[in-house]
Amino acid sequence: MKYETYSQYNPIGVAYAESAFLTVWAGLGSWHSDLVLVGGLVPKYLCGDLSSPRTLPRPVTLDADLGIALGASLGQYGSLKMDLQAQGFRFSRDEFGGPRFVKRVGDFTIPVDFLTEQPPATKGTAMVDDVPANILPGINRALASARNVVIKGVDLQGAQQELTIRVCEAGPFLAMKLRAFAWRQAPKDAFDILYTLLHYDRGTNGAVTAFGEEVRAGNPACADAVACFNQHFRDEQSSAPVRAASFVFGQAAPGESDDIRFRRLQIQQDMVDAGRLLQKALKAVNL
Repeated sequence: MKYETYSQYNPIGVAYAESAFLTVWAGLGSWHSDLVLVGGLVPKYLCGDLSSPRTLPRPVTLDADLGIALGASLGQYGSLKMDLQAQGFRFSRDEFGGPRFVKRVGDFTIPVDFLTEQPPATKGTAMVDDVPANILPGINRALASARNVVIKGVDLQGAQQELTIRVCEAGPFLAMKLRAFAWRQAPKDAFDILYTLLHYDRGTNGAVTAFGEEVRAGNPACADAVACFNQHFRDEQSSAPVRAASFVFGQAAPGESDDIRFRRLQIQQDMVDAGRLLQKALKAVNL
């Protein structure tokens, strides 16, 4: 589930989402080479020290998304569904009918979604081992270029974990997020794009260059991604800048303070600048 504004994200639910990911990753050790973290947790792990000053609030999400190779299987040695059930996750459906696994903790239901790639399909589901996964273009590139990151945290059992995880790199992440925004124009997607571009630990130019490499590599998410920033990043009143700012501050309203109005405009201008940088990277690739 994606909310319209940052303030709607319950900090307890956000913490549970990360704990759910730690729980699942720890329980799927045999599958790690076929898995990569994608979705809303990615910016947290690609953008360096969270204690450093930031112009935007910290990334938030209420679920964990895992990309998985279509052919992943342990054969006779076990199944993906069994390993998930051993950690207390049960099969369910999201609000659109898509497959997912969930675990109930107190008042919260924490979802874990699996995504795979099955060309030429761009939607629907495919079976991976004994689990249905949502089809999403770009997952194979995320798997191929994943970065290993060591993270520490508390899982859903309350145990301290220190794990080496495979995280989707900036290029595939931006391609998938831009494609997502092109299709649903969710404010959180716009925010995730801007946060990653501004705070990527290898710099804004590094993130933009990484996206250009995805275009060069033929990432199937890039056609929609390019159309997205060409259409939705044109000026401060375009959809992506307006929605990125509204995710942080809510919808603009009469009587808004000068400070909020200035900070809102700053986000909108940063988003336009981001679109221009992405267009520049595209031109460099096409030379």
